[in-house]
Amino acid sequence: MSKIKVLLVLFVTFILVQELDAQTQKKDNLKELMNQIRRDKFDLILPQVMRENNIDMWIQVMREGNTDPFSSNLGSNSGVFIFTDRGGDRIERAVFGHSSDLVRECGAYDIIAKPEIKIPLTGYPECRIPLTELYKAGGTEWPGGPNTELDYRFKGVGEFVAERDPKRIAINYLEELGSPIFYEFPRLRSDGISYTDYKLLVKAIGDKYAKRIVSAEHLITNYLSTPVKSEFVLFKKMRKIIAESFERQFGQIVPGVTKFSDLEGSRNVVDKNGNRGRDDYVLQRGDLICLQGGCQSGCYLDPEWKFGNLYEVAFEYGYVLREGETELPPKIKKAWADALKVRKIIEDNVKAGRTAGETFEILKRKIEEDGFMYVNRQIYNKDLDPEKTQVPLDMHAAGAGIYAPRIGPLGPDWQRDMILPLNHHFYFEYWVYVPMPEWGEGKYLSLQFHDGAMATKSGVKYFYPPPLEIHIIK
Repeated sequence: MSKIKVLLVLFVTFILVQELDAQTQKKDNLKELMNQIRRDKFDLILPQVMRENNIDMWIQVMREGNTDPFSSNLGSNSGVFIFTDRGGDRIERAVFGHSSDLVRECGAYDIIAKPEIKIPLTGYPECRIPLTELYKAGGTEWPGGPNTELDYRFKGVGEFVAERDPKRIAINYLEELGSPIFYEFPRLRSDGISYTDYKLLVKAIGDKYAKRIVSAEHLITNYLSTPVKSEFVLFKKMRKIIAESFERQFGQIVPGVTKFSDLEGSRNVVDKNGNRGRDDYVLQRGDLICLQGGCQSGCYLDPEWKFGNLYEVAFEYGYVLREGETELPPKIKKAWADALKVRKIIEDNVKAGRTAGETFEILKRKIEEDGFMYVNRQIYNKDLDPEKTQVPLDMHAAGAGIYAPRIGPLGPDWQRDMILPLNHHFYFEYWVYVPMPEWGEGKYLSLQFHDGAMATKSGVKYFYPPPLEIHIIK
């Protein structure tokens, strides 16, 4: 091999190693940030919500094959997680049964009790255990594998609970609040324990403590809706990725050449003909386009960035100038001005300490007082005043959790009964429907907004600036 070829190979190898090191560093940094979030939530939020709900012990039961949506918050999809209020400013954290390596590595847990199981295996795979040997070892349920082990996960739990003698024990099942509405399926909820696991838990702790069991639904909902600062570090990183993606995509558009398939994520054209999202659509001059970045329902921004149930999504708009145009057309400019006026109303009136329902009523009144028309449905109503911009709202909780508290008409009433905690992370989600009679009867221009925000005592704050203008594409 020539000297030049050798040098070229060495150079390429160096570049690949550098890229690999950067990816590894990126993963390690994110892993530590997720661990910091777990520790901060346990240190700061857990004592608060357990005492607010009068809970002495919280038991979250999860097993492989019946994945609990809360698993990413705790760091494993299997195990019996027990949080005990033993006084002071810290909650004791214990895990029984097999759990992920992350549980041992994250530094968030005090006690990790992995059961010793000595059952001879006579065949392949290892889960084929003779029932006679299983019964001799004290088992009552046939394990599905070394991570499942059903009743073995509860070894020592009874003695552990009795030693702490809790008066109220919260378990991860629903009782009063009911399940979230159907399209919230990927979101977290408190109904994760199976009937089998419930029976195994009751057997482990005995009748005395079984009578002290209550639902953990309020505790879990409060825990999820109250963020810590380290979560905002992550959300800021996520939103920065989305913003950089928007800048890159709007910058690459060439009118008459660029197709939707050349762009990323969800995209559509906003005009009198509705939303066109075909991959083969070629962007034209005069198009007002909307790009969506990120993901809202449990997926990831990037395969390398596994955020668990923490996610972020946003929309931004761009306008492709017609020949001779130097700025937005008057109607689009008016629609954008209306959107910013509505944003200011929301910014000034969403405050921590009020319920979501009280906030919702205030916003509806303020929107009407400013000359807009509030509508309860996320669809333009052609039978209303054709001179007024219509505004629907749905400002639900963001990040890792169910859609509560919820400022808007969707979902059950208990979501509006919840108080907005300090720095509550929610999606600043609203629409403006601007009538366009010159386009034809019942025609309108629709703009939707969806930015992560925080509710403070004085109003709304952002961990990343929201879009304040439409991208101009020449």
